[in-house]
Amino acid sequence: MLDVNAAKPYSAGESFNALLPILKRAGLEQVLSICELLGGLSNHNYKITTPAGCYVLRVNADAADSFCTRQQEHFYWQQLAKAKLAPALLWVSEDERYYLSDFIESDLIESDLIESDFIESGLIESAVASVAECVVIEHNMIDSERFQRKRFIHWPALERQTSAADFMLGQSSLGILHHGDSQQASFNPEPWLMPIQQDKHPNSAAHLLLELLLQLRELPTGSYAISITEQWQEYHQQMLAYQASLALTHDWSERVAKLLNIQINIKHWCDDLAACLIKPQFCHRDLNPHNLLLKNNRLYCIDFEYATASHPLCELAVVLATHALTPIQQNELVTQYLSQHPYVTAHAVAAVPAAIDMYWVFACYWALLMAAQTEASRSADYLAWFDCFWPLITQES
Repeated sequence: MLDVNAAKPYSAGESFNALLPILKRAGLEQVLSICELLGGLSNHNYKITTPAGCYVLRVNADAADSFCTRQQEHFYWQQLAKAKLAPALLWVSEDERYYLSDFIESDLIESDLIESDFIESGLIESAVASVAECVVIEHNMIDSERFQRKRFIHWPALERQTSAADFMLGQSSLGILHHGDSQQASFNPEPWLMPIQQDKHPNSAAHLLLELLLQLRELPTGSYAISITEQWQEYHQQMLAYQASLALTHDWSERVAKLLNIQINIKHWCDDLAACLIKPQFCHRDLNPHNLLLKNNRLYCIDFEYATASHPLCELAVVLATHALTPIQQNELVTQYLSQHPYVTAHAVAAVPAAIDMYWVFACYWALLMAAQTEASRSADYLAWFDCFWPLITQES
């Protein structure tokens, strides 16, 4: 998770000098400046400026190694760079601890692409405020028809945590959902066929995200794959292994108990997703706003630690769960992404809430596993992330 637009000067002296031999090994000798890029939750990233250009040096966290195979990450990074959907990966150290890639200076996006739908509820203000490092630029512009006040923001300012319940409530406001005999909301298929209100601007957030999702699903999958059920089981077994072998804190164990109490729900969500799957596709699996760069009216991805072939709804769920989109924009994404999708059944739309729930389930597992492998000074930070993610999971029995 990384915002390449937010940076702070890297402290000079011993720490600065420690990076210079690494950069020399990567072929960079005339280093003008090093700035730490903000926004990462596990790895550390630095903007490197030289006379020849700008680059990103990523220092991988040891704890993150348990979540990915570095060869797998390299494979997908190079695949996306070849498709011009990611910065070029230029160098990897022998121990795979350091990566050097091209630096992409992300463009700003006009917030009025979403502001008109959110201004009354105050959601756009909270979305902007939720990213402390985002840059907000306001200025006045006069066109031939009217006087407008414009606001420009970085893509991470679109961040908003959205639960499955939030998504369903938004779709219900459009008449997309109905309540049947059961107490759970279900999808009424007919309204999903209704014409979607088009955004006024061709570079709106929803259109850019849809274009990226459609491009990503066409990429080769390679030899790597994991189902949502397998991922849950893998994380769960890792968690139980740490519980059995490490002297972890009471705070950590309390949060483990919370996950253990919803295992039946998790199994149901996994079953719902498995039932609508025809074939896995390439999935980045972490398309939150901090892992997306906007340049020349197209989106680029970064951070491929979780990339693999998996369920097509993985990609859609992350975007819905982490971006400040209106119900209409959410509807547009779901409708057009799933329209004649070759790898899921026609009823896959009904499993979208389950996919959103599983995204937050995996986020909670991630937080606990990182906390178990991290020194005490950082462990509390990951437990705080668990507490942030936990309320977003549907808790009904």
